[in-house]
Amino acid sequence: FGFLNLVLVYQIVKKVTSGAKIALLGAFLYVISVYSAISNLQIDIDGAILPFFVLLTYYAYLRMSEDKGWFWRVIFVLGIAGGLLTKMSFVLFLGTLIIDYLLSSYVSSRLDFKRISLRIIKFWWPLVLAGLVFFYLYASRLDYVIEYARNFNSLNFGSRAYFELGFKVLKSFVWLSPLLLLPVVGGIFNREILRKYRFWYLYLVINLVFYLVLFDFTKLTIERYFMFWIIPSVIISSEIILKLISGFNVRKNYFNLISIGVLFTGISFFTLSVNQAVLPLNPKEEYVRHIQSLDFNFLLPLTGGSGPAGFYFSAQFILWMWLLCGFFLAGALFFKKIRVHLAIIFLVFGLGYNLVFMNEYLFGSLFGSVPAVTRASVDYVRNNPDITNVITYYDIGAYDLRLADKYEARFYTAPSRDYTVRMDAYRGHYMIVDFPAIDKNGRYWPLVARCLLLKKFQDKKVESYIFDCSKI
Repeated sequence: FGFLNLVLVYQIVKKVTSGAKIALLGAFLYVISVYSAISNLQIDIDGAILPFFVLLTYYAYLRMSEDKGWFWRVIFVLGIAGGLLTKMSFVLFLGTLIIDYLLSSYVSSRLDFKRISLRIIKFWWPLVLAGLVFFYLYASRLDYVIEYARNFNSLNFGSRAYFELGFKVLKSFVWLSPLLLLPVVGGIFNREILRKYRFWYLYLVINLVFYLVLFDFTKLTIERYFMFWIIPSVIISSEIILKLISGFNVRKNYFNLISIGVLFTGISFFTLSVNQAVLPLNPKEEYVRHIQSLDFNFLLPLTGGSGPAGFYFSAQFILWMWLLCGFFLAGALFFKKIRVHLAIIFLVFGLGYNLVFMNEYLFGSLFGSVPAVTRASVDYVRNNPDITNVITYYDIGAYDLRLADKYEARFYTAPSRDYTVRMDAYRGHYMIVDFPAIDKNGRYWPLVARCLLLKKFQDKKVESYIFDCSKI
Protein backbone atom coordinates (compact mmCIF):
# COMPACT_ATOMS: atom_id res chain seq x y z
CA PHE A 1 0.00 0.00 0.00
CA GLY A 2 2.90 2.34 0.66
CA PHE A 3 4.11 2.05 -2.94
CA LEU A 4 0.58 2.58 -4.28
CA ASN A 5 0.28 5.68 -2.10
CA LEU A 6 3.53 6.96 -3.56
CA VAL A 7 2.20 6.54 -7.10
CA LEU A 8 -1.10 8.24 -6.22
CA VAL A 9 0.66 11.16 -4.53
CA TYR A 10 2.67 11.69 -7.72
CA GLN A 11 -0.44 11.49 -9.93
CA ILE A 12 -2.52 13.82 -7.74
CA VAL A 13 0.18 16.49 -7.47
CA LYS A 14 0.80 16.27 -11.22
CA LYS A 15 -2.94 16.57 -11.87
CA VAL A 16 -3.45 19.56 -9.58
CA THR A 17 -0.35 21.50 -10.61
CA SER A 18 0.19 20.26 -14.20
CA GLY A 19 3.88 19.99 -13.35
CA ALA A 20 6.03 16.86 -13.35
CA LYS A 21 8.75 18.53 -11.26
CA ILE A 22 6.35 19.34 -8.44
CA ALA A 23 4.95 15.81 -8.63
CA LEU A 24 8.45 14.33 -8.37
CA LEU A 25 9.19 16.56 -5.39
CA GLY A 26 5.94 15.43 -3.76
CA ALA A 27 6.90 11.78 -4.25
CA PHE A 28 10.36 12.50 -2.86
CA LEU A 29 8.93 14.19 0.25
CA TYR A 30 6.66 11.20 0.81
CA VAL A 31 9.66 8.84 0.66
CA ILE A 32 11.99 10.96 2.83
CA SER A 33 9.43 11.69 5.57
CA VAL A 34 10.11 9.75 8.77
CA TYR A 35 6.41 9.97 9.69
CA SER A 36 5.56 8.38 6.34
CA ALA A 37 8.08 5.59 6.96
CA ILE A 38 6.62 4.90 10.40
CA SER A 39 3.08 4.90 9.02
CA ASN A 40 3.97 2.38 6.31
CA LEU A 41 5.80 0.02 8.67
CA GLN A 42 3.33 -0.06 11.54
CA ILE A 43 0.78 -2.86 11.89
CA ASP A 44 -2.36 -0.78 11.53
CA ILE A 45 -4.73 0.58 8.91
CA ASP A 46 -4.30 4.30 9.67
CA GLY A 47 -0.78 4.40 8.28
CA ALA A 48 -1.03 3.11 4.70
CA ILE A 49 -4.32 1.31 4.01
CA LEU A 50 -6.80 4.08 4.85
CA PRO A 51 -4.71 6.77 3.06
CA PHE A 52 -4.69 4.55 -0.04
CA PHE A 53 -8.49 4.67 -0.31
CA VAL A 54 -8.45 8.40 0.44
CA LEU A 55 -5.96 9.03 -2.36
CA LEU A 56 -7.67 6.65 -4.80
CA THR A 57 -11.11 8.18 -4.25
CA TYR A 58 -9.78 11.73 -4.50
CA TYR A 59 -7.87 10.99 -7.71
CA ALA A 60 -11.00 9.43 -9.22
CA TYR A 61 -12.92 12.53 -8.08
CA LEU A 62 -10.47 14.74 -9.97
CA ARG A 63 -10.67 12.62 -13.11
CA MET A 64 -14.49 12.47 -13.04
CA SER A 65 -14.70 16.24 -13.42
CA GLU A 66 -13.19 16.06 -16.91
CA ASP A 67 -13.83 12.49 -18.05
CA LYS A 68 -17.42 11.70 -19.03
CA GLY A 69 -16.82 7.97 -19.21
CA TRP A 70 -17.80 5.33 -16.67
CA PHE A 71 -14.36 4.10 -15.65
CA TRP A 72 -13.47 6.74 -13.06
CA ARG A 73 -16.99 6.72 -11.64
CA VAL A 74 -16.60 2.99 -10.99
CA ILE A 75 -13.19 3.61 -9.37
CA PHE A 76 -14.77 6.39 -7.30
CA VAL A 77 -17.44 4.05 -5.95
CA LEU A 78 -14.93 1.25 -5.33
CA GLY A 79 -12.70 3.68 -3.46
CA ILE A 80 -15.60 4.74 -1.23
CA ALA A 81 -16.61 1.13 -0.61
CA GLY A 82 -13.04 0.17 0.25
CA GLY A 83 -12.64 3.15 2.55
CA LEU A 84 -15.87 2.42 4.43
CA LEU A 85 -14.90 -1.23 4.77
CA THR A 86 -11.51 -0.19 6.11
CA LYS A 87 -12.49 2.25 8.85
CA MET A 88 -15.44 4.41 9.86
CA SER A 89 -13.24 7.52 10.02
CA PHE A 90 -13.27 7.44 6.21
CA VAL A 91 -16.55 9.32 6.67
CA LEU A 92 -14.43 12.39 7.54
CA PHE A 93 -12.94 12.25 4.05
CA LEU A 94 -16.38 11.84 2.46
CA GLY A 95 -17.67 14.84 4.41
CA THR A 96 -14.73 16.89 3.16
CA LEU A 97 -15.39 15.74 -0.39
CA ILE A 98 -19.06 16.78 -0.23
CA ILE A 99 -18.23 20.20 1.25
CA ASP A 100 -15.52 20.80 -1.35
CA TYR A 101 -17.85 19.79 -4.20
CA LEU A 102 -20.60 22.10 -2.96
CA LEU A 103 -18.10 24.95 -2.60
CA SER A 104 -16.74 24.39 -6.11
CA SER A 105 -20.29 24.29 -7.48
CA TYR A 106 -21.13 27.53 -5.71
CA VAL A 107 -17.94 29.30 -6.83
CA SER A 108 -18.40 28.32 -10.47
CA SER A 109 -22.17 28.87 -10.60
CA ARG A 110 -22.69 31.44 -7.81
CA LEU A 111 -26.41 31.52 -7.05
CA ASP A 112 -27.49 29.80 -10.25
CA PHE A 113 -29.35 26.93 -8.57
CA LYS A 114 -30.16 25.34 -11.92
CA ARG A 115 -26.51 24.93 -12.81
CA ILE A 116 -25.68 23.77 -9.27
CA SER A 117 -28.44 21.16 -9.46
CA LEU A 118 -27.21 19.95 -12.84
CA ARG A 119 -23.68 19.54 -11.47
CA ILE A 120 -24.99 17.49 -8.56
CA ILE A 121 -27.18 15.34 -10.85
CA LYS A 122 -24.11 14.72 -13.00
CA PHE A 123 -22.77 12.53 -10.19
CA TRP A 124 -26.14 11.01 -9.27
CA TRP A 125 -25.31 7.36 -9.78
CA PRO A 126 -21.94 7.21 -7.95
CA LEU A 127 -23.52 9.14 -5.08
CA VAL A 128 -26.49 6.77 -4.97
CA LEU A 129 -24.21 3.72 -5.08
CA ALA A 130 -22.03 5.19 -2.35
CA GLY A 131 -25.16 5.75 -0.26
CA LEU A 132 -26.26 2.16 -0.80
CA VAL A 133 -22.82 0.89 0.18
CA PHE A 134 -22.91 2.96 3.37
CA PHE A 135 -26.43 1.73 4.15
CA TYR A 136 -25.43 -1.89 3.58
CA LEU A 137 -22.32 -1.60 5.72
CA TYR A 138 -23.67 0.36 8.64
CA ALA A 139 -27.47 0.53 8.68
CA SER A 140 -27.76 -3.12 9.71
CA ARG A 141 -25.32 -2.42 12.55
CA LEU A 142 -26.73 0.93 13.60
CA ASP A 143 -27.18 -0.16 17.21
CA TYR A 144 -23.56 -1.28 17.32
CA VAL A 145 -22.36 2.02 15.81
CA ILE A 146 -24.32 4.01 18.40
CA GLU A 147 -22.98 1.88 21.24
CA TYR A 148 -19.46 2.22 19.85
CA ALA A 149 -19.80 6.01 19.72
CA ARG A 150 -21.03 6.14 23.31
CA ASN A 151 -17.73 4.74 24.51
CA PHE A 152 -16.06 7.99 23.49
CA ASN A 153 -16.27 11.00 25.76
CA SER A 154 -17.52 13.82 23.54
CA LEU A 155 -17.39 17.54 24.32
CA ASN A 156 -16.11 16.82 27.84
CA PHE A 157 -13.82 19.84 27.94
CA GLY A 158 -13.68 20.03 31.73
CA SER A 159 -12.38 16.51 32.33
CA ARG A 160 -9.79 16.16 29.57
CA ALA A 161 -6.10 15.61 30.29
CA TYR A 162 -4.89 18.54 28.19
CA PHE A 163 -1.22 18.16 29.05
CA GLU A 164 -1.24 14.51 27.99
CA LEU A 165 -3.08 15.45 24.80
CA GLY A 166 -0.62 18.27 24.06
CA PHE A 167 2.33 15.94 24.65
CA LYS A 168 0.99 13.42 22.11
CA VAL A 169 0.14 16.09 19.54
CA LEU A 170 3.64 17.52 19.97
CA LYS A 171 5.17 14.11 19.24
CA SER A 172 3.05 13.85 16.08
CA PHE A 173 4.34 17.21 14.84
CA VAL A 174 7.91 16.22 15.73
CA TRP A 175 7.50 13.23 13.42
CA LEU A 176 5.84 15.30 10.72
CA SER A 177 8.94 17.55 10.77
CA PRO A 178 9.30 21.27 9.98
CA LEU A 179 9.87 20.32 6.34
CA LEU A 180 6.22 19.28 5.95
CA LEU A 181 4.34 21.24 8.62
CA LEU A 182 5.77 24.76 8.28
CA PRO A 183 5.02 25.16 4.52
CA VAL A 184 1.41 24.09 5.19
CA VAL A 185 1.11 26.80 7.85
CA GLY A 186 2.74 29.33 5.52
CA GLY A 187 0.33 28.40 2.73
CA ILE A 188 -2.60 29.64 4.83
CA PHE A 189 -1.46 33.20 4.11
CA ASN A 190 -1.31 32.62 0.34
CA ARG A 191 -4.68 32.99 -1.40
CA GLU A 192 -3.59 31.01 -4.47
CA ILE A 193 -2.38 28.08 -2.36
CA LEU A 194 -5.56 28.13 -0.28
CA ARG A 195 -7.69 28.07 -3.40
CA LYS A 196 -5.74 25.31 -5.14
CA TYR A 197 -5.49 23.09 -2.04
CA ARG A 198 -8.80 24.01 -0.45
CA PHE A 199 -9.82 20.36 -0.23
CA TRP A 200 -6.74 19.31 1.76
CA TYR A 201 -6.96 22.26 4.13
CA LEU A 202 -10.62 21.39 4.74
CA TYR A 203 -9.62 17.78 5.32
CA LEU A 204 -7.09 18.84 7.95
CA VAL A 205 -9.56 21.13 9.71
CA ILE A 206 -12.34 18.51 9.82
CA ASN A 207 -9.97 15.87 11.20
CA LEU A 208 -8.58 18.27 13.81
CA VAL A 209 -12.08 19.18 14.97
CA PHE A 210 -13.01 15.50 15.18
CA TYR A 211 -9.94 14.33 17.09
CA LEU A 212 -9.31 17.36 19.29
CA VAL A 213 -12.72 18.98 19.86
CA LEU A 214 -15.62 16.58 19.36
CA PHE A 215 -14.13 13.52 21.02
CA ASP A 216 -11.60 12.87 23.75
CA PHE A 217 -8.75 10.73 22.41
CA THR A 218 -6.39 11.57 25.27
CA LYS A 219 -6.14 7.97 26.47
CA LEU A 220 -5.70 6.59 22.95
CA THR A 221 -2.75 6.56 20.56
CA ILE A 222 -3.43 9.91 18.93
CA GLU A 223 0.03 9.81 17.29
CA ARG A 224 -1.40 7.05 15.11
CA TYR A 225 -4.65 8.87 14.37
CA PHE A 226 -2.73 12.05 13.48
CA MET A 227 -1.19 10.30 10.49
CA PHE A 228 -3.91 12.00 8.44
CA TRP A 229 -1.46 14.95 8.35
CA ILE A 230 1.06 13.15 6.15
CA ILE A 231 -0.66 13.08 2.75
CA PRO A 232 -2.06 16.67 2.78
CA SER A 233 1.27 18.03 4.05
CA VAL A 234 3.24 16.28 1.31
CA ILE A 235 0.87 17.47 -1.42
CA ILE A 236 0.68 21.08 -0.22
CA SER A 237 4.37 21.47 0.69
CA SER A 238 5.65 20.18 -2.65
CA GLU A 239 4.40 23.18 -4.64
CA ILE A 240 5.29 25.75 -1.98
CA ILE A 241 8.87 24.49 -1.66
CA LEU A 242 9.44 24.19 -5.42
CA LYS A 243 8.20 27.76 -5.98
CA LEU A 244 10.53 29.06 -3.29
CA ILE A 245 13.62 27.37 -4.76
CA SER A 246 12.73 27.97 -8.42
CA GLY A 247 15.66 29.45 -10.29
CA PHE A 248 18.28 27.81 -8.09
CA ASN A 249 21.17 26.37 -10.12
CA VAL A 250 22.84 23.43 -8.40
CA ARG A 251 26.01 23.57 -10.52
CA LYS A 252 26.59 27.27 -9.91
CA ASN A 253 25.88 26.97 -6.20
CA TYR A 254 27.57 23.65 -5.51
CA PHE A 255 29.94 25.16 -2.93
CA ASN A 256 27.04 26.87 -1.15
CA LEU A 257 25.20 23.54 -0.87
CA ILE A 258 28.28 21.92 0.66
CA SER A 259 28.58 24.82 3.11
CA ILE A 260 24.94 24.46 4.16
CA GLY A 261 25.46 20.72 4.62
CA VAL A 262 28.54 21.35 6.78
CA LEU A 263 26.58 23.89 8.84
CA PHE A 264 23.77 21.38 9.43
CA THR A 265 26.28 18.67 10.34
CA GLY A 266 28.02 20.99 12.81
CA ILE A 267 24.80 22.00 14.55
CA SER A 268 23.65 18.38 14.65
CA PHE A 269 26.94 17.20 16.14
CA PHE A 270 26.88 19.93 18.78
CA THR A 271 23.30 19.23 19.89
CA LEU A 272 23.47 15.43 19.70
CA SER A 273 26.88 14.85 21.30
CA VAL A 274 26.07 16.41 24.69
CA ASN A 275 24.86 14.17 27.50
CA GLN A 276 21.08 13.67 27.34
CA ALA A 277 18.95 12.78 30.35
CA VAL A 278 16.41 9.95 30.13
CA LEU A 279 13.18 11.11 31.77
CA PRO A 280 10.33 8.83 32.88
CA LEU A 281 7.28 8.86 30.65
CA ASN A 282 5.03 9.36 33.67
CA PRO A 283 4.59 11.62 35.48
CA LYS A 284 5.11 14.40 32.94
CA GLU A 285 6.22 16.91 35.60
CA GLU A 286 9.89 16.12 34.86
CA TYR A 287 9.47 17.41 31.31
CA VAL A 288 7.78 20.55 32.63
CA ARG A 289 10.64 21.22 35.06
CA HIS A 290 13.26 20.87 32.34
CA ILE A 291 11.36 23.17 29.99
CA GLN A 292 10.77 25.78 32.71
CA SER A 293 14.49 25.85 33.45
CA LEU A 294 15.26 26.01 29.69
CA ASP A 295 17.18 22.75 29.98
CA PHE A 296 16.43 20.79 26.81
CA ASN A 297 19.19 18.23 27.24
CA PHE A 298 16.79 15.32 27.57
CA LEU A 299 15.46 12.56 25.34
CA LEU A 300 11.91 12.27 24.06
CA PRO A 301 10.49 8.73 23.84
CA LEU A 302 8.81 8.48 20.45
CA THR A 303 6.35 5.62 19.99
CA GLY A 304 3.71 4.94 17.37
CA GLY A 305 1.05 3.10 19.31
CA SER A 306 0.84 0.15 16.90
CA GLY A 307 4.51 -0.55 16.36
CA PRO A 308 7.22 -0.84 15.31
CA ALA A 309 9.12 -0.27 18.57
CA GLY A 310 9.89 3.33 19.37
CA PHE A 311 13.13 5.20 19.88
CA TYR A 312 14.67 8.06 21.84
CA PHE A 313 15.54 11.38 20.31
CA SER A 314 17.12 14.61 21.50
CA ALA A 315 14.77 17.42 22.52
CA GLN A 316 17.66 19.87 22.05
CA PHE A 317 18.10 18.86 18.40
CA ILE A 318 14.36 19.03 17.77
CA LEU A 319 14.09 22.51 19.31
CA TRP A 320 16.96 24.02 17.34
CA MET A 321 15.93 22.47 14.04
CA TRP A 322 12.36 23.74 14.36
CA LEU A 323 13.51 27.23 15.34
CA LEU A 324 16.05 27.45 12.52
CA CYS A 325 13.71 26.00 9.89
CA GLY A 326 10.97 28.40 10.99
CA PHE A 327 13.39 31.33 10.77
CA PHE A 328 14.67 30.39 7.30
CA LEU A 329 11.21 29.67 5.86
CA ALA A 330 9.78 32.93 7.24
CA GLY A 331 12.70 34.79 5.71
CA ALA A 332 12.16 33.07 2.36
CA LEU A 333 8.48 34.03 2.38
CA PHE A 334 9.00 37.68 3.32
CA PHE A 335 12.34 38.67 1.73
CA LYS A 336 12.26 38.17 -2.03
CA LYS A 337 15.88 39.17 -2.67
CA ILE A 338 17.29 36.32 -0.62
CA ARG A 339 14.27 34.04 -0.98
CA VAL A 340 15.99 31.26 -2.91
CA HIS A 341 19.03 31.08 -0.63
CA LEU A 342 16.97 30.93 2.56
CA ALA A 343 14.60 28.39 1.00
CA ILE A 344 17.54 26.13 0.08
CA ILE A 345 18.84 26.31 3.66
CA PHE A 346 15.35 25.43 4.90
CA LEU A 347 15.16 22.50 2.48
CA VAL A 348 18.59 21.11 3.41
CA PHE A 349 17.90 21.42 7.14
CA GLY A 350 14.45 19.87 6.71
CA LEU A 351 15.82 16.93 4.72
CA GLY A 352 18.65 16.49 7.20
CA TYR A 353 16.18 16.46 10.09
CA ASN A 354 14.24 13.60 8.50
CA LEU A 355 17.38 11.65 7.59
CA VAL A 356 18.78 11.86 11.13
CA PHE A 357 15.40 10.79 12.51
CA MET A 358 15.16 7.95 9.99
CA ASN A 359 18.61 6.70 10.98
CA GLU A 360 17.71 6.62 14.67
CA TYR A 361 14.33 5.05 13.97
CA LEU A 362 15.83 2.24 11.88
CA PHE A 363 19.18 1.65 13.61
CA GLY A 364 19.23 3.46 16.98
CA SER A 365 22.86 4.41 16.39
CA LEU A 366 22.75 7.55 18.57
CA PHE A 367 20.76 6.62 21.67
CA GLY A 368 20.29 2.87 21.42
CA SER A 369 18.09 0.39 19.59
CA VAL A 370 14.92 -0.72 21.36
CA PRO A 371 14.40 -3.66 18.92
CA ALA A 372 17.97 -4.92 19.50
CA VAL A 373 17.57 -4.86 23.29
CA THR A 374 14.14 -6.47 22.98
CA ARG A 375 15.48 -9.32 20.83
CA ALA A 376 18.24 -10.03 23.35
CA SER A 377 15.76 -10.01 26.23
CA VAL A 378 13.23 -12.24 24.48
CA ASP A 379 15.94 -14.73 23.48
CA TYR A 380 17.10 -14.94 27.10
CA VAL A 381 13.54 -15.60 28.32
CA ARG A 382 12.82 -18.20 25.63
CA ASN A 383 16.07 -20.08 26.27
CA ASN A 384 15.68 -20.15 30.04
CA PRO A 385 13.57 -23.21 31.04
CA ASP A 386 13.07 -21.82 34.56
CA ILE A 387 11.08 -18.89 33.17
CA THR A 388 7.53 -20.05 32.43
CA ASN A 389 5.42 -16.89 32.65
CA VAL A 390 6.42 -13.27 32.08
CA ILE A 391 4.83 -9.87 32.63
CA THR A 392 6.13 -7.26 30.20
CA TYR A 393 6.24 -3.49 30.39
CA TYR A 394 4.48 -1.54 27.62
CA ASP A 395 3.70 -4.88 25.95
CA ILE A 396 7.13 -4.92 24.33
CA GLY A 397 8.07 -8.37 23.00
CA ALA A 398 4.55 -9.69 23.59
CA TYR A 399 4.24 -11.37 20.18
CA ASP A 400 7.38 -13.51 20.56
CA LEU A 401 6.57 -14.32 24.17
CA ARG A 402 3.13 -15.57 23.14
CA LEU A 403 4.72 -17.80 20.50
CA ALA A 404 6.95 -19.22 23.22
CA ASP A 405 3.90 -19.66 25.47
CA LYS A 406 5.51 -17.54 28.20
CA TYR A 407 3.40 -14.40 28.05
CA GLU A 408 1.47 -13.67 31.25
CA ALA A 409 0.35 -10.03 31.11
CA ARG A 410 1.51 -6.44 30.62
CA PHE A 411 1.53 -3.20 32.57
CA TYR A 412 1.74 0.51 31.79
CA THR A 413 2.59 3.53 33.94
CA ALA A 414 -0.27 5.75 32.80
CA PRO A 415 -1.90 7.49 35.81
CA SER A 416 -5.35 6.33 34.65
CA ARG A 417 -4.43 2.68 35.27
CA ASP A 418 -3.47 0.87 38.48
CA TYR A 419 -1.62 -2.46 38.40
CA THR A 420 -0.20 -2.31 41.93
CA VAL A 421 -2.49 -4.96 43.46
CA ARG A 422 -1.72 -7.54 40.78
CA MET A 423 2.00 -6.77 40.73
CA ASP A 424 2.25 -6.97 44.51
CA ALA A 425 0.76 -10.48 44.46
CA TYR A 426 2.62 -11.68 41.35
CA ARG A 427 5.27 -14.39 41.84
CA GLY A 428 6.57 -14.95 38.35
CA HIS A 429 9.11 -13.21 36.12
CA TYR A 430 9.27 -9.72 34.61
CA MET A 431 10.83 -8.77 31.30
CA ILE A 432 11.13 -5.00 31.35
CA VAL A 433 12.50 -3.25 28.29
CA ASP A 434 12.71 0.12 30.01
CA PHE A 435 11.28 2.17 27.15
CA PRO A 436 9.70 4.63 27.71
CA ALA A 437 11.57 4.88 31.00
CA ILE A 438 9.77 3.94 34.22
CA ASP A 439 9.87 6.39 37.11
CA LYS A 440 12.29 4.74 39.54
CA ASN A 441 10.63 6.59 42.44
CA GLY A 442 7.10 5.77 41.29
CA ARG A 443 4.67 3.13 42.47
CA TYR A 444 5.67 0.32 40.09
CA TRP A 445 9.46 0.14 40.11
CA PRO A 446 9.82 -0.73 43.84
CA LEU A 447 7.45 -3.68 43.31
CA VAL A 448 9.71 -4.98 40.54
CA ALA A 449 13.12 -4.03 41.97
CA ARG A 450 12.49 -6.05 45.16
CA CYS A 451 12.86 -9.17 43.03
CA LEU A 452 16.09 -10.91 42.04
CA LEU A 453 17.73 -9.38 38.96
CA LEU A 454 18.65 -12.24 36.64
CA LYS A 455 19.95 -10.34 33.63
CA LYS A 456 20.41 -6.82 32.32
CA PHE A 457 20.85 -5.76 28.69
CA GLN A 458 21.86 -2.28 27.54
CA ASP A 459 22.43 -0.42 24.30
CA LYS A 460 23.45 3.17 25.04
CA LYS A 461 20.38 4.77 26.67
CA VAL A 462 18.09 1.75 26.27
CA GLU A 463 18.09 -0.77 29.12
CA SER A 464 16.30 -4.06 29.77
CA TYR A 465 15.91 -6.14 32.92
CA ILE A 466 14.84 -9.72 33.67
CA PHE A 467 13.54 -10.07 37.24
CA ASP A 468 12.66 -13.25 39.16
CA CYS A 469 9.90 -12.72 41.74
CA SER A 470 9.23 -16.40 42.38
CA LYS A 471 11.23 -16.53 45.62
CA ILE A 472 10.09 -13.41 47.47
